[in-house]
Amino acid sequence: MADNQDRPREDLTEEASPYRIEEFRRRGIVSQSREISGLFVLAASAFTLLLYAPEMGIRISEFMREVFQLDLSVKLDMNGGQLFHQILYKALSVIIAVIFPICLIGFILGVLGSFVQTGGIFSLDPLTPDLERIDPIKGLQKFFSIKHLLDGVRLVFKMVTLILVSYLIIKTKILETSFSVFIGPKAVFSYFGEFGKILLFSLTGVLLIFASIDFGLQKWEFLKNLRLTKQEAKQELKEREGDPQIKARIRSVQKELARRRMMQAVKKADVVVTNPTHIAVALAYDKNNMKAPKVVAKGAEFLAEKIKKIALEARVPLVENVVLARTLYKAVKVGQTVPRVLYQAVAEILAYVYRLKNRRL
Repeated sequence: MADNQDRPREDLTEEASPYRIEEFRRRGIVSQSREISGLFVLAASAFTLLLYAPEMGIRISEFMREVFQLDLSVKLDMNGGQLFHQILYKALSVIIAVIFPICLIGFILGVLGSFVQTGGIFSLDPLTPDLERIDPIKGLQKFFSIKHLLDGVRLVFKMVTLILVSYLIIKTKILETSFSVFIGPKAVFSYFGEFGKILLFSLTGVLLIFASIDFGLQKWEFLKNLRLTKQEAKQELKEREGDPQIKARIRSVQKELARRRMMQAVKKADVVVTNPTHIAVALAYDKNNMKAPKVVAKGAEFLAEKIKKIALEARVPLVENVVLARTLYKAVKVGQTVPRVLYQAVAEILAYVYRLKNRRL
């Protein structure tokens, strides 16, 4: 995780940007709660145990029946040794058959718990050797840090809570329940099975509360450790988007070049529609290459005066039409063709201009 422990907390005033969070994510540093993964493992194991309990009971009962039917009084000679190995092999097979599904489901759900939090990331950075990780001085500093102290307090509080909940359930369900000597084994096992379900679900619910709190704390601490100073935030912005002054200069140059190209286009326009003083829109039309007249330049105030001046120098006619000039200026961008609703008004002006030039539309 980002190491901000060596810098004053009061200087870290800027929140981490999405770019910074993604950068640390690519390095395998993300917010993750071990409580969530542990909760997934516990819930999966408990659920599998409940579903698999009847099968487990059958396997264990069969094993015990076979053991009690054997003659265990034989001496540990050749036959006795073989018998002992058979019992051991059978016991191991029963243990594996009972425990393996629970461990497998727990492992899968544990991985899923991590995947849900991180979204699945792959990075070799955590595996890269780092001497700071094995620095004994920094290790002792972290061990005796306030964070570790708070983690220890939380762990003790969680354990006390779990023990207290377990005690209350045991006291209510077992210690205050009387059993008769005439109750059969199946009834006893059934009772304890129901008790086990209540205990598992209760402890899972308590752990769910702790996991939710821990997830929020880990997220908050992760984002807090990614905070930057004002100077670092400015430097990051420069590195990500470039120097704002340079970008502003580039935009200014681009606008100036676009304005020059627009002014050059005025010289080749067919007509300039004016407001007459505040707005000027230059139109061009080539019936062989254009489907409709096109706005090649437009401007207001000072720029409008410049467009009219260039048009007069290039002997491009100026036509006053207040409504059309305002509509074209607001609705049509430079380089776009005139919309269909304005065809009639523009055609009349072009026809007038062509008549002045002794040309046909």
